[in-house]
Amino acid sequence: MNERSYRTRPIGSADPSSGFRSGTRPLDDYFQRHALSNDQGDVGRTYVLDASFEDITDGLPDVLGFYTLSMASVASQDVASVLAKRLPRYPMPVALIGRLAVDERARGRRLGETLLLDALARAVEASQLIACLGVIVDAKDAAAEGFYAKYDFVTVDDASWPRRMFLPMHVARAAFEDD
Repeated sequence: MNERSYRTRPIGSADPSSGFRSGTRPLDDYFQRHALSNDQGDVGRTYVLDASFEDITDGLPDVLGFYTLSMASVASQDVASVLAKRLPRYPMPVALIGRLAVDERARGRRLGETLLLDALARAVEASQLIACLGVIVDAKDAAAEGFYAKYDFVTVDDASWPRRMFLPMHVARAAFEDD
């Protein structure tokens, strides 16, 4: 296997037609049809995981994965128990990782982790400018819930799918303090 250098960058105009395919139709449709216009319209920022390399003989696409970030709010009662503190009764500000996907041809390389850590680093950075209690995701199925749980996200609404999960900002910050 060739040594690769990965980097995330904002979505570009050519990315939706790059041939990215996660194998999950709603994610692929979103990336191809909505990610760029949502980014340009300030609805959600999309970042792509780009492979920078010289030898492309192993068949990996240029866009290895993507995620979206936006601001959101969560009901204070949904996260108060996770934080083990009293919160005001009004909605609390959070960052939302709206979608995260890896190209099916690039699986098994821990790129989901790479994307998630990049998204968390950006959320931590933004929280220095805009108050943000934590990060939420909506796990679409049990596999997604298990993935996020490995990174200390806690399920706060398990009544149905998708399942809302929450990571307190102090936990996200702590993950980057040693870097």
